[in-house]
Amino acid sequence: MKQAKASGDTELADLITLGMWTGARIEELCSLKVASVDLKALAFAVTDAKTRAGVREVPIHPELLPTLKRLIGKRKDGYVLADLTANKFGDRSNAIGKRFGRLKTDAGYGPEYVFHSIRKTVVTLLENAGVSENVAADIVGHEKPRITYGLYSEGATLEVKRAALAKLKYPA
Repeated sequence: MKQAKASGDTELADLITLGMWTGARIEELCSLKVASVDLKALAFAVTDAKTRAGVREVPIHPELLPTLKRLIGKRKDGYVLADLTANKFGDRSNAIGKRFGRLKTDAGYGPEYVFHSIRKTVVTLLENAGVSENVAADIVGHEKPRITYGLYSEGATLEVKRAALAKLKYPA
């Protein structure tokens, strides 16, 4: 994120910030609409997801709130990341994903590191903070493989997810 800001790519820095504090997939973040963000409830809805489990409500981490407030401003519609354009398949993450690739290569990271690596980091930090796998799955939009929670549960409440996500901290 710091390198994106230093290079003047605030849009990419904002995308990285969104990923760091949510664990969301790149296209979920790039297709996030202003109308899906509820700053009063401190949550946003992922409605355009890769899987059925990906459709979810995600709490807004306190570290993310200033960025979301700035990105939304006084707008009532449109996308949170307003300046992205869709490719011929309707994906809004293609061009910014390539910019992320160039940024991480310039920073000395190899091909094994991609935007999805941020998602993996979030899951790892949640696990190391003692967050249960089921709650982490509800936050990042993963299927739950076991029948009890995977089939019968409606998922963790927003408050349970908020408490879990509040444990997300990055080393200094």
